[in-house]
Amino acid sequence: MKIEELVHRVAGEALSLLEKRYHYRISDDHKKDIQNTVRDNLNNILNEPKEAKPAGPKAEAKEEQE
Repeated sequence: MKIEELVHRVAGEALSLLEKRYHYRISDDHKKDIQNTVRDNLNNILNEPKEAKPAGPKAEAKEEQE
């Protein structure tokens, strides 16, 4: 399986979860558009520099105590 196919499938699974768990209604045309957009942007996503990890609640609480 190519990575593009995997990304397309994962995007589809995410959309299905939104429909089942959160009762979103997403038309088939919108699903296809979103999946294709994510697949087309794959190279940009992979080439983005890694961002610094956001501070979690523990780090924020520690800062407040100091």
